[in-house]
Parts: sequence; structure tokens; C-alpha cells
Amino acid sequence: ELTQLRYFLKVAELQHITRAAEELYISQPAVSRSIKQLELQLGVSLFTRTHRGMKLSAQGGKIIFA
Repeated sequence: ELTQLRYFLKVAELQHITRAAEELYISQPAVSRSIKQLELQLGVSLFTRTHRGMKLSAQGGKIIFA
């Protein structure tokens, strides 16, 4: 979905789900669910989750973002 891709791009840009949700004017759980659904649909992990935020994963995220 286009919405999922918009959310993905915003999280990739900001490297943080909460900040992305704030800029998108939606809840953090909605962004998390959308990213998780996209990962399930594609069958790859798009982000590496860290205690400081999100980084694009080598297996999926960097390929899609490029």
C-alpha cells in the first residue's frame, strides 16, 4: 500500500518510529503495525531495531530505500 511506503520512508528518514508518527500526525502503534505488515508481506526485515531507534537492515531496508 502507498500508506505503508510513506510510513516506511518517514521512519527510514528519521530512524525513529515515534518521531515519524509525530510528523505523520498518527499514533506510534499505527506506524509500528504498518511497518510490521510491510515486513510480513515482503518476507524480510526492513529495519534493525536498536535502543536508540531504527536502522535500515541490509537484507531489505537498504534495497527498498535505494
